[in-house]
Amino acid sequence: MHSIRIRITSLMMTALLISVLLIGTISYVSLRRDSEREAETTMRLLCDNCCEEIDSYFNTVEHSVDTVAHFAAEQMDSARLVEGKAIGLTGDGALSASQRRNRETQKALDEYLAEYTAEVEDMFRSVANHTDGVAAFYFRINPEISKQEEGFLYSRIDSASYNKIPGTAIGDYQRDDTAHVGWYYIPIERGRPSWIGPYQNENLNIRTFSYEMPLYKAGSFIGVIGMDISYETLVNLIKDIRIYDTGFAFLVQEDGTVVYHPYIDFGGIASQRNNTIQSFINVFRSERSNEEAAYYVINGERRQMMFGTLSSGLRLVVTVAQSEVEASGRRLAGRLLITSLIIMTMFGSLSAMRMKRMISPLVTLTDAAEHLSKGEYDIRLDYDRDDEIGTLTRTFQQLVDHLKIYISDLNSKAYQDAMTGVRNKGAFNGATRILDDAILSSEGGAAPEFAIIMFDCNNLKTINDTCGHEKGDMYLRRACKLICEIFTHSPVFRVGGDEFTVILQDDSYRDREALLRRFDERTAEINAEAQEPWDYVRIAKGVAVFDGTQDKSAGDVLHRADEQMYEDKKRSKAGKRQ
Repeated sequence: MHSIRIRITSLMMTALLISVLLIGTISYVSLRRDSEREAETTMRLLCDNCCEEIDSYFNTVEHSVDTVAHFAAEQMDSARLVEGKAIGLTGDGALSASQRRNRETQKALDEYLAEYTAEVEDMFRSVANHTDGVAAFYFRINPEISKQEEGFLYSRIDSASYNKIPGTAIGDYQRDDTAHVGWYYIPIERGRPSWIGPYQNENLNIRTFSYEMPLYKAGSFIGVIGMDISYETLVNLIKDIRIYDTGFAFLVQEDGTVVYHPYIDFGGIASQRNNTIQSFINVFRSERSNEEAAYYVINGERRQMMFGTLSSGLRLVVTVAQSEVEASGRRLAGRLLITSLIIMTMFGSLSAMRMKRMISPLVTLTDAAEHLSKGEYDIRLDYDRDDEIGTLTRTFQQLVDHLKIYISDLNSKAYQDAMTGVRNKGAFNGATRILDDAILSSEGGAAPEFAIIMFDCNNLKTINDTCGHEKGDMYLRRACKLICEIFTHSPVFRVGGDEFTVILQDDSYRDREALLRRFDERTAEINAEAQEPWDYVRIAKGVAVFDGTQDKSAGDVLHRADEQMYEDKKRSKAGKRQ
């Protein structure tokens, strides 16, 4: 005969066992389901952020070429084209009788083109020097306009700086010879800016991607402006992408042809027909949305794949073993079940109290998993006791924190001012934070050496109001170009509508007085030649050197530089009134 104590104990243990098993099973199923959704959401976010990072680089190149093309179009004199009988040219080599020029007309046109090309060349070199990863830049003039003035081609293959090299003899190759002249004829055929590649660039003897901009003026095709980035530059960006421990990224064309893959050769779909490739290529040939996760099996392993389309038309694919994606969910679920059984076995006599203490953190943990599955990463779990649930909670918290940091890191990218091509205020804030860290870490030791120059472009509002915002933009770009020209070894930032800053360190810091004198000299030279209001460069400036005895942060230095700049502005205005 069983005692009441045994009956009650048995009833409590049975109830506890049923409760623990029921709760554990529900939690296990919920965590597995949420883990799968979380994994797919995480992979989508990773893919999107990787695409944004690569597109950011593509957009930088596009912006650089657009900037130069805009400048080239503005500088081209339509009247000179009319005088030189260069109107209505299409680049296809067919000249009408009215477009044929005598020797004097061609000579005059060639002389003008030489001057014009030199201006574009100076502008392009400055832009290219502020664009990362450019292997070559060029401006090729339509041979129908001039046989003598071809344009220019600069390359820095196997060199730290750009070197001018001979241009391609376009007439020596067929229009469909992409390796030699595709960069010229493809934008003509498309009639719009285009990404080309990757392809084996026989002119540079490397594999490249090219961004081309056809230039038109007064109804005539003038030529092609473009930049080449090496295949290796893009490959290195993709190699740096890390997805969990075993995941990786690769690049394919729209039909699935491999552009880069760590285990498959370039152009693999065209040359290799095997299960390894075919297992994922069908995804690109289906109607599947790139918002959905795709799965394929390789060497007996099931892998998850997400892809996104880049601005260049290529597709970036991220892939990882499904077992790794779901590993955290399985670990959480397994630990949950084990913890529940341990608690039931060891603390049966205190089942009611232990049940409450167990259910509370588990409910919190399950709720956190639900939030995580919805992409909400601002989760803070307070349960920190030294037991199995505490270990599980800390592990989950670490997972959330690491995931949040990783996604935040993917979201971060280089900031660039869209109009001038230099860095923007966000980049300046990042640079000053680095300086502040150096200042803080130097307490009691050698203080960092740096100076900040504050520039303010005078008369911008007057130019905008009287001449139009387009001329105001030209004025700002001219001012920015001058600053970049003088302080070529220092980072230049646009921190406001008409304000720029420069951070001087190392040699530029030590040579700051000479640089400032050169800036004033160059300003005077430009203004002596200026004719229109937007051609002048009127810039107030102020410079401040970090002084550890009075400056606690880079912001203090900036504040003093700003005060100096306003003093300079006041002196300038006072001089005008006099």
